[in-house]
Amino acid sequence: MKHLSAMFLSKLTVFTLFVVPYAPDVIAFTGLNRLPRRNFLQQSSSSSFDDEFVEMQKTVGEKSESENDIESESGEQNIKEHLEHQKEVFDEMSSFFNSEDATPEEVKPVLQYLAKQALYQMKGESERSSGSFDVLDVGCGTGALFPYYLEAADELEMKLNIVGLDLSQKMIDCANDNVKNLLSDDSKHSIRCEVGDYVSKIMGVNLCKETMSGFENGVINEDTETFRESFDGVVINACFGNFLDQDSVVTAAANSLKEDGCFIISHPLGAGFVEKLKSENPSTVPNLLPSQTEFDELLQFQPLRRENFMEEAQLSENAESATALYFASAKKIPHLLTREVLRLRGKVDTGFGRGGKKLGVPTANLPSSLFQNALENVPTGVYFGWALIKGDDQSSKGRDVIHKAVVNVGYSPTFDGEENKEKIVEAHLIVGDDDIEGDFYGETMKLGLCGFLRSERKFASFPDLIAAINRDVNNAKSSLDLAPYSTFCSDSFFQHSSEEMWVGSSGGDENASYEFEASAFLEDA
Repeated sequence: MKHLSAMFLSKLTVFTLFVVPYAPDVIAFTGLNRLPRRNFLQQSSSSSFDDEFVEMQKTVGEKSESENDIESESGEQNIKEHLEHQKEVFDEMSSFFNSEDATPEEVKPVLQYLAKQALYQMKGESERSSGSFDVLDVGCGTGALFPYYLEAADELEMKLNIVGLDLSQKMIDCANDNVKNLLSDDSKHSIRCEVGDYVSKIMGVNLCKETMSGFENGVINEDTETFRESFDGVVINACFGNFLDQDSVVTAAANSLKEDGCFIISHPLGAGFVEKLKSENPSTVPNLLPSQTEFDELLQFQPLRRENFMEEAQLSENAESATALYFASAKKIPHLLTREVLRLRGKVDTGFGRGGKKLGVPTANLPSSLFQNALENVPTGVYFGWALIKGDDQSSKGRDVIHKAVVNVGYSPTFDGEENKEKIVEAHLIVGDDDIEGDFYGETMKLGLCGFLRSERKFASFPDLIAAINRDVNNAKSSLDLAPYSTFCSDSFFQHSSEEMWVGSSGGDENASYEFEASAFLEDA
């Protein structure tokens, strides 16, 4: 088997975006002051090798930068220019990365350790005896991790389908040649490599902007659907610092993972090495690896939960000291905290009656026209939160009680020819059969949304839609038992007496009202 390049030094990427950053790590690149990072451990590789590599990449990067006049400002044109810069740098360096010189002996055990840790995270408590684990290696370069994946998979009794993705055609050409020598004809594993920009491959756009529900969902079409919700693991090894907008990268990871799938950022030389690269060549490596706090901030409005974070590890029982490296992982979960909570008060409309008649899921509808089109910028999709039907002296059972609710905001696109003419809030109250008496058309409902499950989509059939709705109900029900969502049922919004008329700070009157508030207060409650 021929050697594979240790793209660890660069895998340095390839799928970088030139955009207005949201992640804390990007602040230094935009010219704002950055808090001093902690002191880092001594790196496992020799300082002379580090210095030689940094100087090599700096020379290649500056050459490309001068030719393309790269600017450190956001904008669609600059995104394209930066991607082109990345292609040129790593096309130029592909021969080095495909040589023995790219992988010092002392780094090979670290790559071995990182690959095994990644598969451990993917397998988790799974007792899967058949089927395969699908792995997306982002910025795979010439295939540095491929042999280590396969070695660890055999030890862990896992079958792998690996997709390697890189922006550099020459890197992928080397990777494809190396795969031919790595896999036998009867191998249970598979590896395929292709050229592409990671974020646009998954999202159909180069930049995912902030929204109330986290980040934009991009474009869903035949091309992007191939990669959406398709992988048990997404690994970004030794190239996360190259991405200009790290939020867009994390958004792409969340969208390309199956539920319970793992998102992993790793680097065999650790955060200190990336700091050195950024210092010497910020046009190619504009960002640092996130600290644990910064990693948590990247995950805050994503359906991802941190599982592991390491900046050193004991690679063997006989090792005299810990080795500096970087490994951060998160698991895909079915819910995320909305960037803002939304409070709505209005009279329940009859709507289309489709929830109860066709789907067996009765809904209480609030049309957007009640709220002066305040819902215009609320992304369509499935939210969850709490609901209360206001009662009076003659009220039936279930009024003035706070109920769990799963809520679709959108146009019901699955109903061909019957789509909503305006954006509708359709709330399904998660209650038992005898918890509410009668319908509540014309009655006043208070609805508070604090979590998000998925974007609205058109399903191929009613059975598919019904199955999705049932999953949404179950996910909303369990999520609302968790903090910070559980604390929202105690919000003062639901505690006003019947004599008081709640009018939200964002707008409205005695007939209907609404209010948006940053959700940070929930986490502090």
